[in-house]
Amino acid sequence: MTLVNDRLTSALADRYRIERELGAGGMATVYLAQDLKHDRKVAIKVLKPELAAVLGAERFIVEIKTTASLQHPHILPLFDSGEADGFLYYVMPYIQGETIREKLNRETQFGVDEGVRIAREVADALDYAHRHGVIHRDIKPENLLLHDGRAMVMDFGIALAVSAAAGGRMTETGLSLGTPHYMSPEQATAEREITARSDIYSLASVLYEMLTGDPPFTASSAQAVIMKIITEQPAPVTTRRKSVPTNVAAALAKALEKLPADRFSSAAEFARALVDPAFSGAGTIVAPIAGPSRTGRRRVELIAAAIVSLAIGAATSAAVSRQKSLPLDVVRFAAPMPASQRLNNNPSVDMPLILSPDGKDLAYVAYDSNASVGRIHLRHLDQLTAVSLPGTDDAIDPFFSPDGKWIGFITQRDYTIRKIPVSGGPVSIVANSARIAVGAPSWGDDNSILYVSVPGDLVRIGSAGASPETLLVGKTFGSIAAPRALPGSRVALLTGCSKPPGQRSTCDPELFALDIRKRKVTPLVDGGRRGWYLPGGHLVFGTANGALYGVSFDLDKLKVTGTPVAVLDGFMTGQARSARVSIAAQSGAMVYLPGSPSSDAVIVQVDRNGREQVIVAKPGEYAVPRLSPDARRILVEMPDDRGTRQVWVHDRSSATTTQLTFDGQNNRAGWSPDGGRVTFSTSRIEGKSYIWSMPSDGSEKGERVGSGPELANSGPATWTRDGKWIITDGAPDGQNGADRNGAGQEDIFAIPTVGTTRTMRPVVATAANEQIGEVSPDGKWIAYVADHGANYQVYVQPFLQPGGRILVSLGTGSEPAWASNDELTYVNADADSMVIAHLQFGPTTTINRTTLFDSRPYQMGGTSVRGYDVSRDGKSFLFVRPVGRRTAAEPIIVLNWREEVRRLMTAAAAKP
Repeated sequence: MTLVNDRLTSALADRYRIERELGAGGMATVYLAQDLKHDRKVAIKVLKPELAAVLGAERFIVEIKTTASLQHPHILPLFDSGEADGFLYYVMPYIQGETIREKLNRETQFGVDEGVRIAREVADALDYAHRHGVIHRDIKPENLLLHDGRAMVMDFGIALAVSAAAGGRMTETGLSLGTPHYMSPEQATAEREITARSDIYSLASVLYEMLTGDPPFTASSAQAVIMKIITEQPAPVTTRRKSVPTNVAAALAKALEKLPADRFSSAAEFARALVDPAFSGAGTIVAPIAGPSRTGRRRVELIAAAIVSLAIGAATSAAVSRQKSLPLDVVRFAAPMPASQRLNNNPSVDMPLILSPDGKDLAYVAYDSNASVGRIHLRHLDQLTAVSLPGTDDAIDPFFSPDGKWIGFITQRDYTIRKIPVSGGPVSIVANSARIAVGAPSWGDDNSILYVSVPGDLVRIGSAGASPETLLVGKTFGSIAAPRALPGSRVALLTGCSKPPGQRSTCDPELFALDIRKRKVTPLVDGGRRGWYLPGGHLVFGTANGALYGVSFDLDKLKVTGTPVAVLDGFMTGQARSARVSIAAQSGAMVYLPGSPSSDAVIVQVDRNGREQVIVAKPGEYAVPRLSPDARRILVEMPDDRGTRQVWVHDRSSATTTQLTFDGQNNRAGWSPDGGRVTFSTSRIEGKSYIWSMPSDGSEKGERVGSGPELANSGPATWTRDGKWIITDGAPDGQNGADRNGAGQEDIFAIPTVGTTRTMRPVVATAANEQIGEVSPDGKWIAYVADHGANYQVYVQPFLQPGGRILVSLGTGSEPAWASNDELTYVNADADSMVIAHLQFGPTTTINRTTLFDSRPYQMGGTSVRGYDVSRDGKSFLFVRPVGRRTAAEPIIVLNWREEVRRLMTAAAAKP
């Protein structure tokens, strides 16, 4: 071993055991090592000594921290970085696979579909990083790893860190940043300002090589390559490979433009063009999306407002003109949330923002600063700011009336339907006990409102309030969701199972139509989730893979014709994996939340000091983890293949995750004290909500726990440590929307598990909402969340004994869990932090609170469910940590999108 290697091995011996050299590049040497703390293989990249000498350790470490925050499925994460005995290093996971360079060396070219898929995966990673203010600067085949066929971007931001740390003194090292064949023209000419469009150029160069076997420009020397990049145009990719689709060739040509302004404005736009059959490099106006700075956001708002005003003015002029109108351009722009607001983008929410039918107003549900409940905000798109609508606290799933004068919504605390005038005014109740199930209601042009009730029935009610009418019985026709009233209110689009239970083995989702007068069901699209009708004869629908498709549709005959055509992808999905998209059919506008269709995450264990260890590394749509008493298994919620929430069990020893429940929707599970049984909330009995218990090995189907009233939207099921009680919460049947105090509040109940009487009994029941009941290990106290004041807070009171409540949290508190008999953990929602309260019970209870660590990296549950778990010894926590793009900071509004759908459909129909 060389002297350098000996020094390096000695310098890192307390943290890493270096095993061998893997390779060397222009800036660093790579070593395979064993991470001694976490017992895992890692790759350590050590900067060349001449580079490290110029950079300096302190500046390099400061700059490289930017990349440590990047968490994305297609970005190889940064584990560690630092300085040791003069060596500057950074640590990444060791993943067995091959780089694109290695595959190109072996196979020369990629398949067209494979190359496009890989490029789109890399573009997804670039788009994520660009929106976080990080530019890669060195995209090349050597930095793109293929792991099980999936692209992983390596060294993300390392070039930026090196460049910034060097302070412009790279010439002193004799090294250069960027590989000549993949440099953008602005990199080749050493321009000071390098933007995200430089990465797009480099990625296009890599895709060009994957398809043709060579980069766009080749020459005998690096200087000659750079000269060609600056002065020559690349040959069209189709001249080198005729099988490349026209749209892919056009997308590459645009991405390889000399001027950055002539390229795509975002990597996401490049990715969309690669799979858009109608893309030709022209016809779409794209407003640039600003970076993370406050000035940039202001610029986006100004541009967006100007574009909307111009578009509305153009539409008005066209309406009064008798001349033949020209096709309208498609206009896209971001609508960023104000810094003081946070969009309610919880996975349980259907769609947090919508456009009015005329496309002029945007309504969305957001949390204002330090608020514990969401409220509807309304922004007229010719204005730069939104107004808050009083009386809409705790609102979810807003929807507009057909004339755009009213906004309907659901109140999450009691699941009633309410409405408020857009112009301002009092809130009125439409349905006092609607018991809404999945999805926002739909307001028809006959002034009736369609919604799906908790049992799964399709119900219609007048917008002025009247007796509800059941149109379709859920238990007869299978599950129903996402109603959409079509023009004339004669027909409704629905998602679910159109066949009765006796005619189907499983409930495979489909899009179907209901003739309301005839009560006749017509299947339309297998696998369709949520549909919209666009005037002109097109039906748009979503799928489970996070894409929108369009198909020709005869509204009178309720008949779909032709083959569905992909019209949009790259957005978030919500309930039942439905598209988080709002389409204003009247104007042809739309709004959506860009991102990944899944909510991929890992499960981690965190100690009280905030130190994290990944214990379930395979990404999944996990939620609400619960550690078994022996710490060997983990209960989680995840959707099944149909998008329905189910309970799964992860075995830590075998690293396998097995589906435990199948019938109905099942969630919010908990372990019995001995780990032998699992309890959870279920809708398996006629779509109603009960607590169910079954063996944790799935050997029996199980049974309903106890007797008593049905609980609307029943909460989590937790056991007392002695196994005698199961604790849950909910609004009792007959009181949802009109309880003993007329407010529809939720209470906490205890279900006995021993004795002959198994009737649930209220244990915390006041005029407030009480949720998330948790009994202390010794069985003496119950902690819970309640809204006695302006905000939700954490309280404790004696369990099944007389005594008053004790306020534990300061400010807004939620998600309590006992760490021991006198230690209670909870979430400080005002500060986004985990807190532990040390309770000294007596005539006067003393509470000492200690802030533990930041809760923002983790998926929390809010006021209705605890999103994390605590180990039996109280020393560590179990969290779900998102690793994909779960949310979008900037919703995207598209004007004249209907025209784009028409063009895509026409282009697809013209193909042989």
